[in-house]
Amino acid sequence: MNAVFVEGYNERLFSGDALRRFYHLSRFRWLKERISQQAQAPLRVVELGCFDARTLDYLPRRPQQYVGLDANWEGGLDEARQKLSGRPEVSLIEATEASVLKQYEDGQFDTAVALETLEHIPSDLLRDYLAELARVTRGCFYISVPNEMGPVFLAKYLVKRMAYGGTETYSGKEVIAATLRQSHKVERNEHKGFDYRTLIKDMDEYFRVTRVEGIPFAAVPSAISLTVGITAVSRGIG
Repeated sequence: MNAVFVEGYNERLFSGDALRRFYHLSRFRWLKERISQQAQAPLRVVELGCFDARTLDYLPRRPQQYVGLDANWEGGLDEARQKLSGRPEVSLIEATEASVLKQYEDGQFDTAVALETLEHIPSDLLRDYLAELARVTRGCFYISVPNEMGPVFLAKYLVKRMAYGGTETYSGKEVIAATLRQSHKVERNEHKGFDYRTLIKDMDEYFRVTRVEGIPFAAVPSAISLTVGITAVSRGIG
């Protein structure tokens, strides 16, 4: 079901408040830095949850191929199609299930990306996406997800409630459980109850996680970072 928003996605995240803009752009800067450390080969990128394909502006070099997948709930994919209509290396696909990736060959892409996306995918669909992304990617998978557990959760929860009105309903017991990192006691609903540690476990069958770090500051432990950056490699690759 499509959500209804008063403001558009870009207006909410990337316009207005400077601190909020810095925070949300930090994942793109992190991605650029990590991809810059890869071998200087032609980039073939598949991105899950691309929205308006803003990621293209942060790639360290022009990709040989870019495939962006998105559910297009707020029209981001439509914006991207208008903006990028003159770029033949770019394909933008409306997708709500992993089967859309079956059209691509094994190892077709050297880079996979999912920024602030996997927390929105229901657990029964996530496994299919991970399996297909592992199949089509022969290099690194770069993921950013929100930290929704521990003291970070509590701070974010209180700020959202006071400054932005909040959109997720937690019971008192769930607030305590999330603060204590007891995600199994919190009902899952997108951000609500999301635990990046569980995601890492779910990924293990398909990917070898090589790095977990804080965003925007890698020196800050992931457990106390607002956002977590995960770098992984498809199983059987290296």
